[in-house]
This record gives sequence, structure tokens and C-alpha cells, in this order.
Amino acid sequence: MAILQPPPDPVPRCFVGTDVGGTFTDLTFFTDRGHFLCVKVPSTPDDPGLSTLLGIDEIKGMLDLPDAAWAGLQHTHSSTVATNALIERTGARLGFITTLGFRDLMEIQRLATPRPTRYDSRRPQPLVPREMVREVRERVDAGGKVLTPLDAQGVVDAAKELLQLGAELIVISFLHSYRNPVNERAAKRAIRRACPGVTVELSSEVWPQAREFERSTLTAINAYVRPVIERQVAQLVRGLAERGVRTPARGARSNGGMELLRGIAARPVVALLSGPAAGVAGAAAAALDAGWHQADLMTIDVGGTSADIGIVRAGRPVLSSEEHIADFPILIPTIAVSAIGAGGGSIIWIDPAGSLKVGPRSVGADPGPACYGHGATPALTDAFLLAGFLAPGQKLGAKLALQLKPARSALQRVGQQIGWSPEQVADGAIRIATAMMAAEATNVLARRGVDLPRFSMVAYGGAGPLVAALVAEEVYIDTVLIPPTPGALSALGAARADLEADFVRPVYKLLEAFGDRSMAAELQALARIATDWLSAESKVLELEGSLIEFSADMRYDGQGYDVTVAVDAAWFTGGDRSALARAFHDAHKAAYGHHNEQAHIWVKELRAHVTGRVPRPVVTARSPAPPVASGSRRRLRIRGGQTWARVFSRSELPGLGTLDGPAIIEQMDTTTLVPDGWTVHSVASGAMVLSRKVEA
Repeated sequence: MAILQPPPDPVPRCFVGTDVGGTFTDLTFFTDRGHFLCVKVPSTPDDPGLSTLLGIDEIKGMLDLPDAAWAGLQHTHSSTVATNALIERTGARLGFITTLGFRDLMEIQRLATPRPTRYDSRRPQPLVPREMVREVRERVDAGGKVLTPLDAQGVVDAAKELLQLGAELIVISFLHSYRNPVNERAAKRAIRRACPGVTVELSSEVWPQAREFERSTLTAINAYVRPVIERQVAQLVRGLAERGVRTPARGARSNGGMELLRGIAARPVVALLSGPAAGVAGAAAAALDAGWHQADLMTIDVGGTSADIGIVRAGRPVLSSEEHIADFPILIPTIAVSAIGAGGGSIIWIDPAGSLKVGPRSVGADPGPACYGHGATPALTDAFLLAGFLAPGQKLGAKLALQLKPARSALQRVGQQIGWSPEQVADGAIRIATAMMAAEATNVLARRGVDLPRFSMVAYGGAGPLVAALVAEEVYIDTVLIPPTPGALSALGAARADLEADFVRPVYKLLEAFGDRSMAAELQALARIATDWLSAESKVLELEGSLIEFSADMRYDGQGYDVTVAVDAAWFTGGDRSALARAFHDAHKAAYGHHNEQAHIWVKELRAHVTGRVPRPVVTARSPAPPVASGSRRRLRIRGGQTWARVFSRSELPGLGTLDGPAIIEQMDTTTLVPDGWTVHSVASGAMVLSRKVEA
């Protein structure tokens, strides 16, 4: 009699998300079998891809999974490598070629003075110095008509001269090339024929939109950070292949979505804010998991280097095409995130006037704050330790034990300059950092028209839950959500990302001049670009649905600014100009309090945001907690006074009901402070909710 063997278990589907930060690299791993792991490894700034591979090795060693599971691993990577290269000015040396008469475009910028009340205020130094800029004869008018064909020999001579001066890449940005890129493309062909192997970046390929300075700057940024991103991507792809991973690598984009890493390597400017954006997207997902549907949120991510502030409206992260990174405008839509130098590694120092300061400089991952035991520079983490927010011997990321003695010594050296004790320095630094975060949050949210008391907060990052309640008090927010794995939320946000991309098509027509056919043709051309991208990105990826959302940048005739209007595709395909006009009038009134139905309307650009929804298992993200003596007490310095706080492990919180502060809740990837006047309880998703008590 034959014995029937049960069929073998199917291979588990595995997912990993990574976020390379200034101090730690976070990795989250989950499967459709319910496995979940959160791992933190020290970042390797000089070799940014290495820390991710080391984290993958650690995860692989912790689990007994078949090789086939690793071969099918779906992995998405986010980092701040490109942003750091831009901020620190460590990118490639560029040569820039533009239209005759526009050599000073990068120097003149927008003529805006950053601090007009300061006589010594100066505009930011351009990425390309003037000696590396050349002009060539060509001209396209504002309607896209070629007035002067390209001087092909002139552009070759200019490129050769720039290469002799040390240019590693050539950037080309011609006047009005967004309307007609024929001369830019001809220049690229001529340079490649004459100088094989040279990388040439075209503004019309990076982002075809008007505004010569912004478009040129965006193209220069793309070229500037491209070599470092190409090296990181090549290292990741090679290292993952050596570890048996066969699926194509994907990277997080600044809009909260993801795409193939090879695409990001070619156009890294779309991923400048991939880490912070993945965090905001992860915060929105965590709020939804907790039952906060259509939530309006302020997000705060406090890591090792910075504190990042973001906004979620009606459950979706807010996108902006007016962001700045390191003083440079970024036209490509990104999740709106504002960063200040107030992270756990931000240096505590005394300025020449004798005032205590925090940041913006950071000690970085190596040597780190003094309490790491490798250096003597005081940082905000040292203040947290001395104030009792953190405990001596507590291990950050389950690896790095904090040391009280070097932290005290470092803060004492600072205090001696102004006659303060180490404890006073710690108190002052925490209060300053909290005020800085609150001030930045107020500014960011005011620009978005947000009424703060009507919002809730999601706090994450290694130090976000430590200061969340204190910042919330300053900005009059009464409810704070702490996700299950706040220290690795950006990594989890990357792992849960959908395919998302943004595209723009220049139109520049008066609405009344649009014919029915031309309206339909413009939209259909943009839709083809979006669907082609989605088709290429999803060849080896199952999708459960897709969506293209259209919008238009519009303005009144004679106006100097645009209003972005969400549009129905049927208005264009059906030639419904009146519906488009009504939508613009309504949007203008909502933004500025007035509208003018008698004025002519310009349609400047059409935009498309495409989303491919990727099916993933429900993630039960419960971070392992360190062993803590339940209900033990710790002396806490807070708000200029001292008190005792009970200490709990997060894993035991669900069984404790609602706790009153002051309390400290510890877990592997972060510590949460619950001040007096606040309560905390756990919800079904594993998140914690901090609520401020309402006085009778």
C-alpha cells in the first residue's frame, strides 16, 4: 500500500527593506509566514553599500530558510548617500554647457538673498564654478521653434576643453529645451562621437520643465551625485548576487514609491530624499494599521544626524515640487520633508557669545557620541543618558552599550566654559533641541496651512519617541502614535512601498486656445509615458492594480506663480475646457482667497503620478525588547526638575492596560518617554498611543 506524502511546503515569500542612515543602517525583514525581524548595524559612510550587505548576512544567519526563498527575496533600499554627497559637496566635478549668452545662469540664480537683513549674506555657491561653464551657439524659442541650429563643432570643442580641465561628466541645459530638445540631443550625439565613454546629462531628459535655473540645477545635481550612487548600486547588486539573491534590486524614491535600482542609478535625483520619504510613507501606513483612517498627521523622525518633519493629509503623504535640499531647488515631486541638525549625534557646543548650542554638525557613526566610548565629543545622546532618558549599559540596536562616564566627562568640559554642571548642560541641550524641533514643525506646518491642534503626531527614528511628547507639548498636539518598530520605520516603509513615479509634459497654452483634439493628444502622450514606465518596472513583479492621477499647473494671464490643479482625464479626452477652468478657479480661491473668472488662464504643464500597487502580506511588526525589570524605577531629569520614572519593556505593555507617566518604555530599536501628564496604551496593531491628559 503506497503511503501518500504531504506536499512540500511552498517556498515562503520574503521581503526586506533597508535604510542607510548617518549612524545606523536599519533593516526590516518579513515573510508571508509571519516572520518579522528588525536589525540595526553600524553604517559604513566610506563604503555605504557594505552595511546593507552585512545586515543581510546577519538576517540570513538568524533564520533557517531555503535557498529558494533567498533567491526570490524582494528588496528595496533607501539611503541618504546622495543627499550627504550634495550637502557635503563631495560629488563629481562637472562641466556645464549652455546657450550662448547664458554662461552666468548658475551664478545669477534667482537674485534672491538668503538673509536680506544681513549685509554679508551671499547666495549659495553653485555646484558648477564659472570656469567650468561654456556657451555654444544654438537657439530654440519659447514655442519650441528652432531659430538657430546647434553649432556641433562648437559643442565638441567646449566639451573637450572642459574634460581637459577635469570634468568627469558633462551637463547640457539649453534655453527652452523643455519645449523642443532637438539641439540638446544633437549635442549629446556629437560629444559621444568625439569623446567616447563620456557621460552626458541633458536637462530635457532629467525633467523637461521651464525655469532655466531650476532645471539646470536639477540636472547638475543629478550628474553631481551620479558616480557615488552608481558605485553604491553596483556594490549592492554584486553583493546580493553573491548571496544568492536573484530578484532585481529596487530603490525607494523621494515620492514614497520605488523603482528598479538601475533606473535610480541613471537618474539619482529622483531618490535624493528616499530615506526620509520612506519614513513618512511608513508613518502613514502605521497610522492606517492602527485604525487611523484618513488621518492628518505631523511626522517626526529623529535619527543620528537630523530631525525630519513631514506631513500626511487625509492618510497620504504630501508631495511638493518646491522643496530645497542643501540650498538647491528640487523641481521633481518629493514627499515634503524639512530637516534640521538636531539628531542624537548633533554636537553640543558653546558659541563665541557663551550660548549653549546643539548641532547642526554631527559626530556621525564614527566615533559617535562620547557615550559610545570611541570619542570625546559631546552629543545629544550624551545628554539623554545623563538626564536618565537612557540608561547606562543600555544597548543601542542591541549592540552598542552606552557608557555614562565618558558622557559625563564630555558634558563637563562643555559646562566648564560657562560655569554649568554636566547635568545643567544635559538639561539645557534637551530643551534647546526640543525647541528647535518644535519651531521647525511650526514653520513647516504653517506653510502648508495646517492647524496643529487638529493634527496627531507619528514619532519614529532612534530618538523620535524619546522627545515626541515634549515636542507635542510645544506645538499643542495631544496624541502621539509610536509605531511597533519606530527605529526602523524608514526601512519598513521602503519594504512596503508601491511602484510610483512622476512625469511632466510641457503645454504652455492659453486654455481657450486648446482644441478638443490637442487636449486629448497632450493627455494621451503623457499617459503613454506613464504606462510604459509601469510596464517596464513590473515585468518581474506581480501587481494587484494600477492608477494614474493627472494634474495641471495653471495660472492667470500675467501671474508669476502657478496653482497645481487635480484634473479628471475625461476633461481632456472630452475637450471640457469649462470644467478645467472651474477646477482652477476653485483651487486658486482655496489657496489665495480669491479668483477671477474674467481673466485668461494658462495651462503650463500636465503632470502624471502613476502607482502600481504591489501585493504584500500583512506585517505584524513587533520589535523584540531588551530584558527590563518590570516596573523598575529610574531618576529622570525633565523640564528643569527631577522625578522618578517607572521603566517597562515594550513587549509587556499590551498586558498592562493604560499607564500614567512618568514612564520609560524600552525596546531594541528605541526608547519611548512618557512624561507626567501623559498616558500610554497599546493598540491591536502593536503601536503605542500617547495621550495628553485633559485637565478638568
